[in-house]
This record gives sequence, structure tokens and C-alpha cells, in this order.
Amino acid sequence: MEFVVISYPKDRKVRIDDKIAGNTNDKLMVETGHHVFDLGDPKDYQPLSIEKLVHNTTSVTPLRIKDFQPTGGDK
Repeated sequence: MEFVVISYPKDRKVRIDDKIAGNTNDKLMVETGHHVFDLGDPKDYQPLSIEKLVHNTTSVTPLRIKDFQPTGGDK
């Protein structure tokens, strides 16, 4: 089992491989491998999705994804 944290300035649902997996800024569990991450609707953020290889993480040292940024009035 691997661990990921999706950093974002607002509380949003995180989708991993098109399934809701939890919330931004929370530690999420995922299987080892390539995964596609997004924040669902509304699509007021960039990039719209991110693909990452998740491996060699621990609960103490999760993969931190800081790529998502708000667009428009969501700042």
C-alpha cells in the first residue's frame, strides 16, 4: 500500500482513476503503480488531471502532489 497527499488551497474531493478516494490535503491510500488524479467538478483548476507513478512511499513520507492550482474565481 502507498500513500499520497494532494495539496490544494480548498477542500475538494480527490478522484484516483475516476473513483472518489478522499479529500485534498488528507493522506490517501493507493496501490503501487501509475494512477491518474483529478479534483472532479467543477473543473476550475489546472491541470485537469495528473498521472503519477506511486511507489516507495510510507505513511510518514507520502507522495505529495502540489501541481493542482485554482483558476478563475476559485483563488
